Amino acid sequence: MPKGFSSEETVPGYAYNILNSTGLLYRPVIDELHLKSGGKKPIWPDGKKFAVCLTHDVDTVSLYSSKQSLRKLRYRLSQSKTPSDVLRRPIGFGIEIINIIKNEAKRDPFHCYERWLEAEKNVGARSTFFFWPGYSSIKRHHYSDCFYELYDPVVFDNENCSVSEMIQEIDRRGWEIGLHPSWYSFDDIDEVKRQKDALEKTVGHDVNSIRQHYLHYDIRRTPKIHAMAGFKYDSTLGFNDNIGFRFGTCYPWHLFELESEQELSVLEIPLCIQDVSMLSPSRGMRLDEDMAFEYIVLLAESVAHVGGVLTLLWHPSRIIDKFYWSLYLKTLNYLKGENPWFATTQMIGEYWETYCLKS
Repeated sequence: MPKGFSSEETVPGYAYNILNSTGLLYRPVIDELHLKSGGKKPIWPDGKKFAVCLTHDVDTVSLYSSKQSLRKLRYRLSQSKTPSDVLRRPIGFGIEIINIIKNEAKRDPFHCYERWLEAEKNVGARSTFFFWPGYSSIKRHHYSDCFYELYDPVVFDNENCSVSEMIQEIDRRGWEIGLHPSWYSFDDIDEVKRQKDALEKTVGHDVNSIRQHYLHYDIRRTPKIHAMAGFKYDSTLGFNDNIGFRFGTCYPWHLFELESEQELSVLEIPLCIQDVSMLSPSRGMRLDEDMAFEYIVLLAESVAHVGGVLTLLWHPSRIIDKFYWSLYLKTLNYLKGENPWFATTQMIGEYWETYCLKS
């Protein structure tokens, strides 16, 4: 473990980013400097002036699942350190599970993943869904980890199926499936490889894109782990508590292995906007829908100015929060009017390496 770093830490707060203290967090200043110095703007397909990469982190697949609640209970009990914890936690979870069982017969409000595909298809877009590889594929768990299995039941497009079957259908329709690995995978090559293998067995082909759960990432270790595991594209490097350009750029770039001072094969497609960062009432920016949209327009205009990539993250479970969903639809319609190239993480990466890096 690198000196001064704890495995319990998450992505640094935006307030500690030097760009925030200088008032430049919402501008891709590195890209602006590149163009000012005579650099060329990226050229996107069909003459589009910028690209939009839509992404989703699938942290939970069901609101009412007694199986997932029991897994969570077993984990919490395994972490109990005092007799009172052992007694208190089952009581609380017991009440929760009883309420879930009562609701399991109803239509689960999270079981509407096809609505995301439909909304994106309506504006000519496809997105990347970063899926968890299944609870049993994880060797070391963290309390923030997901608790669903790939064999858990869901409803997709009014059909009863498993999570695996839903993933396969989303993939078949042309959307990308990426890996959303566990908290402790950020510096553990065995965990990452095992979880990548589990998801690839479901999809039936290579999984090339990754985003770390909770953006839990160590710039000194994680890039090399991703490269060793065979990933081509990462989209972790953004903020949990704000939006903006964490590294001053909206251009993809090849990550660097600091110890050996060598460029890696993994291409970073930086995360610019996360729904929870803007809209959560208890953390981050704490914006209402109208103000959040103003920030989205601000960043979209900044990205378009330099011809970069606007990467957005919306969590599928947030569809039950009306202002999250309505803001997403409003954002899609606005972006459609700006005429960008909508593409998945892999599509962005393949195009960038094939055309933009060689131009």
